[in-house]
Amino acid sequence: MKRRWKGDDSGAALPLVLVLVTVVAVVLGALLSFADTSVRTTVALRDQAASAYTADGALQAGINAIRNGTFTGAAGEHCFGGSDTLTLPNFGGAGSAAVSCTADPAKVLIQCPSLSVCNRPGNAILTLGTGGEDGLNIQQPTGSAFRVHGVVYSNSNIRVVNGSLDTNTAVYARGACAGTIRSTPAPSCGYGGSAIGADPGYAPALTSVPPRQPLPPCTKAGSLVTFQPGYYDDAAGLSAMMSSSSKCKDSTWWFTPGTYYFDFHNSAPVRPPSLPGGTDEWTIDNGYLVAGTPVDESGRIIAKPPVPAKIPGACDNPIEDAKAVGVQFVFGGDSRLAVKAGQAEICGTYRADRPPVALYGLTSGAESPVTAALGPGSVTGGFTGGTTASLSKVDGAGATWVAPGKSGGTATLTATGFSPATAPPAGTILTSAKVRVVHSNDNGASKDARTAQFTPAGGSPIPLTLSTPNDGSTATDVTDVTSQLAQAVYDGTFTGGQLGYSVNVKHEGTELVDALQLELSYTPPALRAESGCTQLLYTSPSACALVTAVNNSGNRFYVQGTTYAPKAVLDVTLNNATEPIFRFGVIARSLWVKETGSVTFTGAVIEVPDDSPGFVFGVYLSAYVCPGAGTCAPSGTPSARARVAYVDGDPTNPVPGARQVSVLSWSGNR
Repeated sequence: MKRRWKGDDSGAALPLVLVLVTVVAVVLGALLSFADTSVRTTVALRDQAASAYTADGALQAGINAIRNGTFTGAAGEHCFGGSDTLTLPNFGGAGSAAVSCTADPAKVLIQCPSLSVCNRPGNAILTLGTGGEDGLNIQQPTGSAFRVHGVVYSNSNIRVVNGSLDTNTAVYARGACAGTIRSTPAPSCGYGGSAIGADPGYAPALTSVPPRQPLPPCTKAGSLVTFQPGYYDDAAGLSAMMSSSSKCKDSTWWFTPGTYYFDFHNSAPVRPPSLPGGTDEWTIDNGYLVAGTPVDESGRIIAKPPVPAKIPGACDNPIEDAKAVGVQFVFGGDSRLAVKAGQAEICGTYRADRPPVALYGLTSGAESPVTAALGPGSVTGGFTGGTTASLSKVDGAGATWVAPGKSGGTATLTATGFSPATAPPAGTILTSAKVRVVHSNDNGASKDARTAQFTPAGGSPIPLTLSTPNDGSTATDVTDVTSQLAQAVYDGTFTGGQLGYSVNVKHEGTELVDALQLELSYTPPALRAESGCTQLLYTSPSACALVTAVNNSGNRFYVQGTTYAPKAVLDVTLNNATEPIFRFGVIARSLWVKETGSVTFTGAVIEVPDDSPGFVFGVYLSAYVCPGAGTCAPSGTPSARARVAYVDGDPTNPVPGARQVSVLSWSGNR
């Protein structure tokens, strides 16, 4: 064995080598770890950038898809055709992406660059009466505030009984002001006048009377009763249907979109049997009236309103939806509406160029009574020489029959026709109908027998009264058949008839039928200016308002659109209001509003919308990226978000590709 001598340093380098190797290994490991982290970070950043670029591209694709579509944010529409999700498979070479879309609360374009180019009224309240009655009369409990959003303008006076009238802008009265009025600037009473106080002269949606509509069936309580646009003339029938004793009480009365003309004739002195007598006031004392396109609580369009309907919010509101298609209720003559214990919501139609008038009181138009003497169109029988022309007038040259010998004989004549040149439309009121028979016999005797009858087409024979002159003179016999023809004329089914004439004599002589005439006087339906009690000063005990809403339990009344009745009074009591009752302004001759102590709504009761902020509608877009996947679903946290606004030249008729786009916000997860 080899012994190690003291002082021998062989092997001493080994620890140094081990230390050096360890140090090098540690340093190299750290360097490799740092390099790996750097590589991983680079890859992650590159993937994140790719995802961000993909998300941005997906948002741009979504924005462009809506720009090139017709989506307007209206209830029931989808952003991308039939879906609110745009799928982008194999998008950008990094996988796939998807874009989800949620409509911003729909915005309509409200603009009023001038009073002549304006789709909203210039005032929240405009009264046009110039004296003899209050222009604006507000009655409420002490300490209450009647709030208005928009200009208040009275062409006469303003009277505030207790509480105050508050508006966010100006108040003008050409007459005196009484009571507390708070406005900015201060109210101008005794004002000299300006253009904003003039009647805007909105035209009705009607240029002629639409076809008369019968009242729909009413057989079951708590049902949906559907009305169609057209002409309605029976206030008593409508009121009976919408009463607490009706067979269909507690129902939803749905007036489908379109134009309705109400010109009631229950007070007319002459009426057909099917039109009951009464006043010309339609009363809603039960149930839920919904007029316009129905929507659910979220504002989406539905096929039909529920029973019961939730009012307000039951129909598509033109202040919220540029696609809103509603109704226009047009009132003529002394026709009027009273809302008592029932509930009613009336929604107008959005227009880009004029206000959405929902209630309209006619300012012009009158009935045109027709008088016609109708003759036959054909003649048959044993008489000779009778022509349709000769029998249509009294001229002594009608149809003749010569008795064959001294024993006389019998002869008949049948005349068919008596048709008006233009058939009276349904709803026509027949005021007079008379059959005139002019006849003679040059050898007449008291024992001569003559009979005649008029049979309307599709009807029963009506006996006519004939005289028997015995001196050879001419007899003119007139029989009133008004009551027998009134219903057919009213139903629009009268098309003429047939007149049969028969004579039997016991002597020689010549029988002459000189003329056969049906004399009609009738009044077809017409667009009539408001009249009767609606035109009396409201200080008169006989005066009546076009619209009345009274303080009954359960009463609710909302007009989602402009109310235009420049020659009438509106008298509304607020009891259960939960939002503005008149949206888009009120124009009337005089406005009376009463607030009860139970009113808890603190917002503006009457308003006109402000001009739009510059865009029609907006959407919220969220982009989702799925790297390496063929398809992508919108779930989890989106990679990017954007809020985008679109402007159409005409919001009701968008042109794909021609829309202006504004990106209001853009954010991404980096």
